[in-house]
Amino acid sequence: MNAPIDHLERRRIRHHPERPRPTIVHCYNEYTRHLDAGATTLIIDSGPDQWLDLGHIPDSVDVTITGQTCAAVTGGSIIAAGRCFLQATHHARVSAYDFAHVEAFDTAAVDAHGESRIVGTDYADIRADEHAIVFAHCHCHVHAAGHTRIAATDTTTVAIDGDAHVHVSAGVHITGEHQSTNLTIVTRPINRLADHLNR
Repeated sequence: MNAPIDHLERRRIRHHPERPRPTIVHCYNEYTRHLDAGATTLIIDSGPDQWLDLGHIPDSVDVTITGQTCAAVTGGSIIAAGRCFLQATHHARVSAYDFAHVEAFDTAAVDAHGESRIVGTDYADIRADEHAIVFAHCHCHVHAAGHTRIAATDTTTVAIDGDAHVHVSAGVHITGEHQSTNLTIVTRPINRLADHLNR
């Protein structure tokens, strides 16, 4: 097993020792076959060459994508870990870890941890901590904690907490205690943060 699965397995045992060991799947057909057979804990590690449209994750099923899996989800809860890529829409709830990249649309909710990178649009709700990086626009709501780096524009709302560093354009609504030291107002915050990360 790779490192993200080991990390998640330890977490699963600590928080839910009564749950069965996860089933690891590598393609969409295996995923649906195990779901139909009643599996309740699935880890998908399919690689970057496949696109998996997982639809709505059933409430009774724990699904994790890891490695370099590329997937989309329209509802339910999912964990994204490793260096995977996930598009989350509608009422999906995502917990992102490691270096996961998540694009959140509509009213999706994301808890970003580790060094995950989140792009939020529409009315996505993003809670970021540790060293997560968030690019937010339209009507997103972002809670920035830990050592996160946030770039926000349009009518986004950002609550600053901890040592988060926030770059925003003039229309963004800011709340929180650390506005004076951790807030920078710039014309194109998303471009500035992207340029900084690409150095």
